[in-house]
Amino acid sequence: MYESPLKEFSRTDFFDKTTIHSDMAEYKFDYFFCGKRIGSGKNLIDLFVVTWIMDDAENLFIRYVNYSGDKSAWRDKITEQLQKLMYDIDVSKEVASGRLRYFEVESEKFLPTEAFEKKFLELKSKMKRFKEN
Repeated sequence: MYESPLKEFSRTDFFDKTTIHSDMAEYKFDYFFCGKRIGSGKNLIDLFVVTWIMDDAENLFIRYVNYSGDKSAWRDKITEQLQKLMYDIDVSKEVASGRLRYFEVESEKFLPTEAFEKKFLELKSKMKRFKEN
């Protein structure tokens, strides 16, 4: 039986700057997610993932993505999203690979919808671009 992959339906980026200050300097990254089953089948889900990076100059880079489809690849999608975010803000492939070498997606990062939305808004409020306005 064909299983539909987990496809990206929407993406929103919130960046303090267009690129990271320095990928050789220490930077923090993390993620959290929520989701729900859709339809009558047990394998189809809507997945909402927030990944973020804060560089050594405290610039924040947040990516919020909505996926929908077969749940089997949810862990891989989160890792892939974080990797793409690193590449998009000019973290070199070598540095990104090194930082993600022992990275594992944990189900403990799942949040119920209300807690997910609250954490997203709290994270977004730490951005420089919203404090400066």
